[in-house]
Amino acid sequence: MPAAENSKVSFYRDPYLPFFELKQCSTGELSYRKHAHEEYSVGIVEQGQSFFWCRGQTTILAPQTVVFLPPDSIHSCNPFQPDQWAYTMLFVDAKWVQGFISSHKYCFWNRPIIKAAAGHEAVYASNMLLQAFQSEASPLEKEAVIAAFFEQTLAGGIVLDYIDSNEAQPKLKVIRDYVQHCFLEKITLEQLEAVSGLNKFHIIRLFKQFYQIPPHTYQTLLRVNYAKKELLKHRPLAEVALDAGFYDQSHFTKVFKAYTGVTPDHYQS
Repeated sequence: MPAAENSKVSFYRDPYLPFFELKQCSTGELSYRKHAHEEYSVGIVEQGQSFFWCRGQTTILAPQTVVFLPPDSIHSCNPFQPDQWAYTMLFVDAKWVQGFISSHKYCFWNRPIIKAAAGHEAVYASNMLLQAFQSEASPLEKEAVIAAFFEQTLAGGIVLDYIDSNEAQPKLKVIRDYVQHCFLEKITLEQLEAVSGLNKFHIIRLFKQFYQIPPHTYQTLLRVNYAKKELLKHRPLAEVALDAGFYDQSHFTKVFKAYTGVTPDHYQS
């Protein structure tokens, strides 16, 4: 959800995920002095070139470039042509990133990294993040998208420490039972980690490997199935939408049709 907006600069936050902030900028009419962030930050250059200064060196960033910065990295980034600059920034709390790192082997991120993305990988990654934060996706889905983003964009520098889903089966069943019981509530990965004992950065992959869908999709499916039953009781659509955990009737209609092929009012008629 947008939290603040100025000209063509927008910020997106979710109160259930206070360790993330997304910034989208599509104007070059800005000038940044040398500065640093307390969080880990990832910048995705979507359009135009920019001068990136860090650690005494200046690099020209081309479109499709991804920049990773650890906390407190003094840097500046300014456009080469102000009218042709667009980028997305993701700021992530240090504890979250350290948790992600500790769940993988041979993963180090203690220096700035500049990576040229293949093809349209950078734009795809940016769109994936924006869609998650601009939509009324659940906290579980948003964090899953961000975890997947880190897996994809840091690929090659990380060797994953995989756990076999069969070994984790009892804990995965605990997660499934928890989602079944609490699907109408806002569920986070931290809650699933607490009830199962599995590292939250392994949960998405293991759950999908064993049950064929990730936890957030399973939660949405349960909400849709619940809504179907409630619609057959001839309850008002808006009332069912809110009871089933959807943001509003429009969001409910979009998701319901994606799963059933028809709109809620069509199903109810």
